[in-house]
Amino acid sequence: MNCNVSYSSKFRVILPLLMCLTTLSAQSDNLIESISGEMEHFNKVATATKQNEHYQPYIISVFQGYALEKLGVSNLKEALLLVPGVDMATDNFNNQTPTFRGSNSVAYGQSKLFIDGISVNNLFFDAYSEYLSFPIEMIKRIEVVRGPGNKIDGFNAYAGSINVITYAEDFKGFESNDKLVFKYGSYDYKMGGFFKTYKTDNLKIFVDFFYQEDDKKLYAGPDGLSQGALSLLPVIDNRALSQTGDAPLWLKEYSLGASIEYKDFSLKARMLEHTKGSAYGINLALPQESDRVKLPSYYLDLGYAKEIGDFEVNINAGIKYDAFDSYSKLAPDGLNLGVIFQDGIYGEHFAAQQTLYQSSYLKYSGIDRHVITAGYRFTKEETIDMTSKLSNRATGDVELVDYTDTLPFFDKNAERNIYIFSLQDEFQFSDDISFIYGFNYEQTSYKDAGLEPRVSMVYQMDSENIFKTMYSRSHRNASWQEMFTMYNSARVGSTDLEPETVDAFEFAYIKKFSADTYLQTNLFYLLNKDQIYNSSIDPEYRNVVDTDIYGFELEYRGNLSSDDELYLNYSYVKGKSYTQDEGRSESTPNVAHHLAKGYYVYNLGSNLSLSGVVKYVGSKDRVFGDTREKVKAYSAIDSSLCYRDPKQNYSATLSIKNIFNTDITYPSAPNTYIEDYAQEGRTFLITLKKSFR
Repeated sequence: MNCNVSYSSKFRVILPLLMCLTTLSAQSDNLIESISGEMEHFNKVATATKQNEHYQPYIISVFQGYALEKLGVSNLKEALLLVPGVDMATDNFNNQTPTFRGSNSVAYGQSKLFIDGISVNNLFFDAYSEYLSFPIEMIKRIEVVRGPGNKIDGFNAYAGSINVITYAEDFKGFESNDKLVFKYGSYDYKMGGFFKTYKTDNLKIFVDFFYQEDDKKLYAGPDGLSQGALSLLPVIDNRALSQTGDAPLWLKEYSLGASIEYKDFSLKARMLEHTKGSAYGINLALPQESDRVKLPSYYLDLGYAKEIGDFEVNINAGIKYDAFDSYSKLAPDGLNLGVIFQDGIYGEHFAAQQTLYQSSYLKYSGIDRHVITAGYRFTKEETIDMTSKLSNRATGDVELVDYTDTLPFFDKNAERNIYIFSLQDEFQFSDDISFIYGFNYEQTSYKDAGLEPRVSMVYQMDSENIFKTMYSRSHRNASWQEMFTMYNSARVGSTDLEPETVDAFEFAYIKKFSADTYLQTNLFYLLNKDQIYNSSIDPEYRNVVDTDIYGFELEYRGNLSSDDELYLNYSYVKGKSYTQDEGRSESTPNVAHHLAKGYYVYNLGSNLSLSGVVKYVGSKDRVFGDTREKVKAYSAIDSSLCYRDPKQNYSATLSIKNIFNTDITYPSAPNTYIEDYAQEGRTFLITLKKSFR
């Protein structure tokens, strides 16, 4: 009897234990499956957001928007000036453009800018200066690839590519909070903006908006007339009409962006209205304060993305509109061109461009250790409207005459088609070694770029040591300004231009000290062919220069204590330019051989931080034949004090830029503005931001 009681008691104890273990086993399987799913999700997020940039098969730097805000960085331009190997150049339009690793500083399309994956380089200049003022508060992350190795859906980035990700990006676990921001600063700068997200199970709608303006004017002169611009020497001399004064560099700009995602479909759209002062004058004559240039940019992109078994389909189609719209006084009173213009020359120039595109890409991962991507991109570019008006050339009267048909400044029938086919294989050779190899093949209505291969290898020796080696060929097609400009004394287009090409050899070593601390070293050698130039002496654009460039970059990110953040980089660039028609060689012009940048953030408490940003740009040699002294080196220091209240979700930042009022100039072309283009001195900025959960 007692024995039966004993067995019964044991059974009553064991049965619940067996049931518990069974339940735990099921829960464990579910937990493992859940963890596996979460790991797969975060791996996809890391890949999409380049959080694992050290393992990417190209040289990449990633900057988070919230960290840049803490530094007092105001816009995209200021952020790019922190990137290793990146400097800034400008021209008489004040079309500022980043230069990567000493690439051609007088050509705009050396790099490509993408906003949420959409290419926004304008067609007229192949530039994106209208986006450099994009407020940093509207940017979630900036990914900068140096070199031509990153090919995105058939795009070729000649010297580098910049992918700006807005807060439309909204992954699970990485949600974007709504935001309201106001800024005020020097030159009576004012900015206000917001973004808002609405979500259901299958639908996500994101909208952002900002408006900003200032009244910036900077000293300039004597203008290009002092060097013979708008003179017919030796017969007619207008050099005495040269002016010195303030260049109108004011800005008025607003932008409305939208992103809609419904299941597998997406829509991305943006309207950017960018209006600025006429800077240093279309014809190098100092303009009036009210003279302006408009560079609007609109785009609409429709997308479909679907995973079907081992296949992933991405189909996109879209339309892009941009324009060059200028109204300005082009020459001073009393100009003599055989006819005397007593009240000067006025001009209105307008050229609107439209781009239509469609791309389809298929990714296949059904072969062990391989991910193969193939697809095409078709682009149709055309001028859809053009107006050319000037003061009366026959009588000198100031009233505008329509010369659209008789003396157009631009080819109103300009058109170009581009076909690109791409094939790429991502091959995981082993747990430690991976390869990416493939090519782009391009044909155009004019000069073909042909076949452009790319191959890269990433070797992870261990968790702390990563090696990369890359070879890539890429090109830059001539811009529409370079191809289709007509009847202009400073610029003459040519449709016979060959694409600029580059063969890039790169090597990188990354030493990881921890998850957040690393040192990256890059070596590069670039062979540039058929670079496009013109000058005031020979205004026709031609393929006249080959340039060999080599150098290295060092990049460190880490900290000195648990209360700070440290970022430093140094770049060295050296090269030779060879003029094709005369066979001479010279040091690469307008290139700073030494660039050093960095920032330091010290957290004074949980809510308050103090930061400093330091930039050094070395001296620059002049182009051949320019007898002026080198462009002087400069150092600039910025500082910011940032207060953040995590409970109320607001922050306030006070920034002082160029604290010591250093003279900063960007080089001007020879025989134009003899004293180069002066940049801002000491300025201040106040930023107030409120987030909503």
